[in-house]
Amino acid sequence: MARFILYARRALDTDPATEDQFAPLRAFCAAAGHEVVAEYADENIDTRAARDPRPYLDRAIFDTLRGAADGIAAVSFDRLARSVGDLEKLLRELSVAGAGLYVADLDLDTRTPAGAAILRAVAAVVTFDKAVRVEALRRGHRKARAKGVKIGAPRMSRSLEDKIAALLKAGVKPDRVRTITHAGKSAIYRIRKDLEAAAALANEEAEA
Repeated sequence: MARFILYARRALDTDPATEDQFAPLRAFCAAAGHEVVAEYADENIDTRAARDPRPYLDRAIFDTLRGAADGIAAVSFDRLARSVGDLEKLLRELSVAGAGLYVADLDLDTRTPAGAAILRAVAAVVTFDKAVRVEALRRGHRKARAKGVKIGAPRMSRSLEDKIAALLKAGVKPDRVRTITHAGKSAIYRIRKDLEAAAALANEEAEA
């Protein structure tokens, strides 16, 4: 017997009601002799946001990772993750904690040997997807450079670098330098690091 948290999500009017989502999950647990330790549902979440909040999904994951349940059950993968990458991350986290997922529309329990095979397949798909994206990006950069397009942020002018260096040497804090010059934070810290390295080298030469 395992302990499951049942999770449902309804963001659109066309989505099944949460009770309709819970029904097959309860039936699965009853038939397999599993215990339902909690039922969580996110309803009417605004999906217009790029990363719509899902507080009860977060709670289900947290409770499972801390050992309150052996797995999370949902009607489909799209109730649990926004992308293949999100799904792979969730499966990995649960696997490390010794937990898993049950997905009703696939009748899939990732804690079983068949489920373990799915985990490996998902990981392979994610790796392939990342490789394809990286290669496409590099190919686009090569084409752009061939046309004379410069890739990346424009290089900071020498006069601005000198101004930033002068302010830092005068003891002005980086945040204040950023306000004065409107330069990027990373550029300011890079210049400060160069100044510190130059000062350290000068001290070594003076002591030699």
